[in-house]
Formats: sequence, structure tokens, C-alpha cells
Amino acid sequence: MTAKRLRFVIFQDAPGLWLVRGLEHDLAAEARTIGQAVRSIVRLVQAHTEFDFRHNHAPLSAFPPSAQTYWNAYAAGTQIPLSQLGVPPPAGWDIQAAFATRLPCEERYRPAPMYSAARCA
Repeated sequence: MTAKRLRFVIFQDAPGLWLVRGLEHDLAAEARTIGQAVRSIVRLVQAHTEFDFRHNHAPLSAFPPSAQTYWNAYAAGTQIPLSQLGVPPPAGWDIQAAFATRLPCEERYRPAPMYSAARCA
């Protein structure tokens, strides 16, 4: 089996709140540290992949691609290997990650009180 590619964009949304978003498949996780957030999304990928295989579905087929703002944040970000974060990729996945240098912003994913155009890229 050829490894499927999945890219993550990592960014700090607030002090003590790190977010990770998948690009090819719009998955999300958040945690207090970068490592916890990345480990959480990797576990999510692994759990959904196992479920999809058991039910004869393509892995993560229920998740469409992320919004363009996340792709842009990934492209402008700084690449980091998962191994540097101490997180092994799940079997069958080639996972790449990048720290966003600019905060991705999309109104439909933010509650109105937290949304601030000044914080967005």
C-alpha cells in the first residue's frame, strides 16, 4: 500500500492554545501544547483510518479538504518534521507539518466574539 499524504498546519490561536488543521482532509485538534495537539490529530487520523478500513471506505473520505486560508497558511509556514515533535505518523500515512507564520482566519469556524480581523492573515 502506498502511503497517503496529509499535511497539517499548526498555529497558536491564543496563549496556551495550539490548533492543528489537516489540509487534504479537514480535521482539527487543539491542545495546550504543540505536541499534545499534534498527537491528538494523529490519533484522530489513525482512529478514522481504522474505522474506514473496517467499513470498506477510503481513508478519511468523510472529510473534505480544508478552506483555502489553511492551505495558504501552510504554504507560507515553516516546515517541521513530526519526528522533531516526537510524534510518529500512523501506518500508511506520509504526514508533513508546518508552523503558520500568519494566523489563518475563516469566519464560519469562529464564534463571533472571538473573531477579529486584526488577528487574521
